[in-house]
Amino acid sequence: MAAALMMILIPVNAQQGQDKDQMEQKRKEMSEKFRARKIAFITEQLSLTPGEAEKFWPVYNEMEQKREAITQNLMERFRDPERESAEPTEEEAEKIIQQRFDEEQQLLDLKKEYHKKFTGILPSTKVLRLYEAENMFRRHLMESIGHRHDDRRPEEGARGKPRMERYPMR
Repeated sequence: MAAALMMILIPVNAQQGQDKDQMEQKRKEMSEKFRARKIAFITEQLSLTPGEAEKFWPVYNEMEQKREAITQNLMERFRDPERESAEPTEEEAEKIIQQRFDEEQQLLDLKKEYHKKFTGILPSTKVLRLYEAENMFRRHLMESIGHRHDDRRPEEGARGKPRMERYPMR
């Protein structure tokens, strides 16, 4: 009986491991596609000169890595299986709220730090366009996620801004 159970469980566990690896690989591929589309979109929106691009992208990528590290900490808290199964106590809830505030402050501090770096590379008009392009790209991403289960598409871009049809998220 035990041997038969082991024969059944080993392939199931091996399959789960393969599924997890495949999911991780797919996540990485999607992340790279997302990053490439974002770079193309921002480059187009800012009309970067080759000299500006050469100086800008290493700084922007550095900021993105730091931003991802901060947000990754926040996301890991949400994936905690113990947290999902139990309602937090008042004390735990307050601790989670304070941690979120701390992370949001870290993100704001990061934005301020890199704003200074960006304005040392680009004119403020292009830095403003960067922030607008990031928001537009994020909005498009959220819309595309919402439209995965809905065939409807918005008829026009937000506030007359260029539509992002050349940067599909599907």
